[in-house]
Order: sequence, then structure tokens, then C-alpha cells
Amino acid sequence: MQDTTINEFVNRSEAFSIATLIYTRLRRVTGRMIDVTYLMQNQDYTKYVIDLALSANDSELQRQAERLRSLMVFDLEADQIEVQAEAAKIYESEVTEEEIYRAQVSHHYIGALR
Repeated sequence: MQDTTINEFVNRSEAFSIATLIYTRLRRVTGRMIDVTYLMQNQDYTKYVIDLALSANDSELQRQAERLRSLMVFDLEADQIEVQAEAAKIYESEVTEEEIYRAQVSHHYIGALR
């Protein structure tokens, strides 16, 4: 579990570094400025910035945009994320504390054979 957290941190820091490179190059080449912090928080904005960088006629911008695209996770759409969140809420609400207690107590050794 700790390795996953470290890998996510490394990917986020690498994505942030790439986004700052895109920011600098995009400003020099096209005069456009982007918000790197918002880019890290909003997938729609990230897609927009990647498309913007790819549409510029600059090989370095296109290379950095492809690097950023490879790090970002776009395969889950917003609808799928909402469905997963609702399913998690339903699952959490189905189990009561009494059921948890009964499940734990039935596995305890009571000092005799059953």
C-alpha cells in the first residue's frame, strides 16, 4: 500500500514538472498562459491544455504534451466515477455495527468445543 502512495506521489510530481515545462514553453511560443495548479486538479482543463499544446506547431510542446497525457488517467469518465461513489455509499450503509459485532464474536474462542 505504501508503494502505491509513493508511485502516485512520483507521478503527480512528474506531471506537475511537465505541466510547468508546458506552461513556460506555451508562454514563449504562443503567448498563452495556463494555470498549472488547476491543471493538476481538473481533468477537463488538463485535456484542454494538452490539446492546446498539441495544436501548437512546436515539437517540444508536442513532446511534453504527450508525456503529460501518458501520466494522466483519462479512462474513467465522470459518470463512472459517480456510479462508483454511489455504490460505495450503498455498500457502506448496508453493514450495521451490530452485524459487524456478531460477525466478530462468532469467531471468538468461547472455551468449549462447538
